[in-house]
Amino acid sequence: MPEAIVSILGADYESVEPMRLGGTGELFWAHKRGLDVDVVIKRCQTRYRGYMDDTREARILKNLRHQYLPRIYDVIYAPDGFAYTVMDYILGCNLEEYVRHYGALPQKQTVKWLRQLCQVTAYLHSQKPPVIHCDLKPQNIMITPEGDICVIDFNTSLLYENQEMQALGATCGYAAPEQYHLSGAALQRLPQPEREKWNRWNKAASHCGKVTERTDLYAIGAIAYFMMTGYTPGHCLEEIIPLNRYRIQMGDSLRAVIEKAMQKEPQHRFSSAKTMLTALENLKKTDRRYRTWRIHCQLTSIALSALMLLSVFSIWMGREFQGRDQQTQYQTLITEADSLIESQQYEKSLVILSQAISLNDVGIEAYSRTAKILYRLGRYSDCIAMLSELTFVEDDSALSQEKFEFTQAELNYVLGSCYYQIKDYGNAVRCLELAVWFAPEEPLYCRDLAIAQAQNSDMEGARETYAALKKQNHVNPNDVLLVQGELDYASGDYAAALKSLLQLTGAADEDLSARSYLLAAQCYQRLGNDDLPKEIALLEEACAVLPVSSLDQVRQQLADAYLRYGTQSGDATCYTKALEQLDGLADQQVVTLTVLLDRELALQHLNRYPEALKATQTVVEQYPNDYRGYVRLALLYLSKPLYDADAAQSAYAQASTLYAGSGEQSSEFVYLESLMGGQG
Repeated sequence: MPEAIVSILGADYESVEPMRLGGTGELFWAHKRGLDVDVVIKRCQTRYRGYMDDTREARILKNLRHQYLPRIYDVIYAPDGFAYTVMDYILGCNLEEYVRHYGALPQKQTVKWLRQLCQVTAYLHSQKPPVIHCDLKPQNIMITPEGDICVIDFNTSLLYENQEMQALGATCGYAAPEQYHLSGAALQRLPQPEREKWNRWNKAASHCGKVTERTDLYAIGAIAYFMMTGYTPGHCLEEIIPLNRYRIQMGDSLRAVIEKAMQKEPQHRFSSAKTMLTALENLKKTDRRYRTWRIHCQLTSIALSALMLLSVFSIWMGREFQGRDQQTQYQTLITEADSLIESQQYEKSLVILSQAISLNDVGIEAYSRTAKILYRLGRYSDCIAMLSELTFVEDDSALSQEKFEFTQAELNYVLGSCYYQIKDYGNAVRCLELAVWFAPEEPLYCRDLAIAQAQNSDMEGARETYAALKKQNHVNPNDVLLVQGELDYASGDYAAALKSLLQLTGAADEDLSARSYLLAAQCYQRLGNDDLPKEIALLEEACAVLPVSSLDQVRQQLADAYLRYGTQSGDATCYTKALEQLDGLADQQVVTLTVLLDRELALQHLNRYPEALKATQTVVEQYPNDYRGYVRLALLYLSKPLYDADAAQSAYAQASTLYAGSGEQSSEFVYLESLMGGQG
């Protein structure tokens, strides 16, 4: 057999030795001479022929690059009808062997490997089209000598496209219900002894739909179950012993993550591997005391002269509130915060609200106001981190039922708006649906739900919501016009969208007018570079007519337009204008990652390299887990005025690690990669 494989693969492979029978094929160890590396060769079994004959799939598999994946050197379709996958030989043992040897894992170790598994799965799902592993299980996860995971065995992977897809097999305990939903033809191909039970499973799974990215999330949950208990979960369509029946040390928040991932219905699982990763990274935030302490720290840290303010307010509170009960103190702080918000003193209001949360960490009013301020300041991630884990219980002594439900609607509306701003449209829809549920007669919530549904590619749902909006008694015709523009935009008809939106740019509703200016400018951007001057003129008009409180996003988009026009025209004054807008945002304490990166770019174009370097170092300090800051840092060190090859290499290495786990596609990183290749 080894000689036959060498004859198929060529003389570049030597010392071919059989290893073991894999889940879907035979495994061989070999040495690849050309690269001087040890490799594993997997030969697909006969019963899987026909599923791996897509050359595009082979090309995608060969191009996978991630720190938690083996490098796949080749996928060869031989004349004998078998597929041969050549990949890195990974030292270590698989996760099943590890747990069998050491026993069930502590929570800290489990969470570490779960995070890595979510990172690599998010990367696979970010491919175009997404790669769905379909057979994630302990046997297919190697534990390296460095203590990290490495996911192997892609011979059952699928490319997620619009047509119906079916997995090639299902591993009991780790396969999701939808993997048991087969076509009649597929059932007929099964051996007779297997057909009866598969018919039963197929019927039970008929409502679960087809294989999607969420199929892999079920497997990740099942793997977590195995790591924490030492036992393989039961069949997904039969009884599974609940985690709370095991005598193990596990936090409620981790249990909730695992149980959510293992929901039978795909729509009840996490929306994506990224969302599950976020939940794992925020486990501690579900503990109320920890959450309250963190919110208090975060809010006070962003205030100007926070320590001085806190000391002043502490003295004032000690005198002013002496003898009052806690609820009275809380309401007084809310009133004080409202006054500061009205005068746009947002940092001071955040300090006051943090004090209110310290007094009453279940009071909904302080969180509601804090969320609105964070949204106003563009701190969408901070707002999501605060609100996504909060649950409020109605308290008749504090708020009436009507007021409580209205505030719940507001919170979900702000949270949905934050998700919308970071383009997480699935979660935006989920939160906005809750807002509408709590306040069905609020046209604003219905309006934005329709817009989010359109961005989430649910045009049918968007049109249904749009129709419901038009039937409301007190709907503003301008809201209807905005949704029509958004629907046209989502459908790609930018000219039609522009026609609707330009009618709204002078609307009396400042928020609606601002949104219309922004989206109309994006229409010009979509229509091409010839319309760039029109985009700039429209945004300049918005800056002239809108109040300062509505200008944050307009100024960010205007700065971006100036940068693009400067690159297109070579006019350096565009960079000066962009910098003016960005510095103005900084003065207003609107300092998002986008603002910081654009400011660095403007400084660089103006040949103010030392300032650009300082600005980029600030980005890295404030956003140490985002690859974009390190990419810019590496590019600066490769520029002639600041050339430092070692510093560039160090920044590039950090950027590469973070980029690999981000699941994103970045032309700027690809450009840097090409430059670093030239350096070598």
